Amino acid sequence: MAIRTSRELMAWQPPVGWHELSGDQRHAYLERHGIRIPLRPADWDTMEDAQRARYLTWHGRILHDTPEARAYKEREYRKDLKAWNLLMCWWCFSLLAALGIVWGTGVLEGAGLRIGVTVFAVAGFTFAIVVPMQITRPTRPEE
Repeated sequence: MAIRTSRELMAWQPPVGWHELSGDQRHAYLERHGIRIPLRPADWDTMEDAQRARYLTWHGRILHDTPEARAYKEREYRKDLKAWNLLMCWWCFSLLAALGIVWGTGVLEGAGLRIGVTVFAVAGFTFAIVVPMQITRPTRPEE
């Protein structure tokens, strides 16, 4: 099967069950059927950037979106999420320790001063730690 252009390549539909095939099984299927999916098709030089991006996305989905790759991405996500949760717990413990020092010792005199320091610490913690951490929280890999 001599497919040359990106339009012809992207018109090819994988068989039923392709999503569950491993990388080796996919390559074996393509070899058996004489299908060659190049990284750069014959019309690569004439393609616009958006078309190239669409083709590369399709190429990655067809050849590299295997069960092994999805399992690896899921393991990496769980590892990153565990590290993120551990760091958030560390920051919360640090805040509680600081507030324990403010309230548990006689360092600051007067309830008003202690309340002011507490409000300042909680607001600063929220804007300096919690908000950026929520933005950088790992996201589940796409299926």
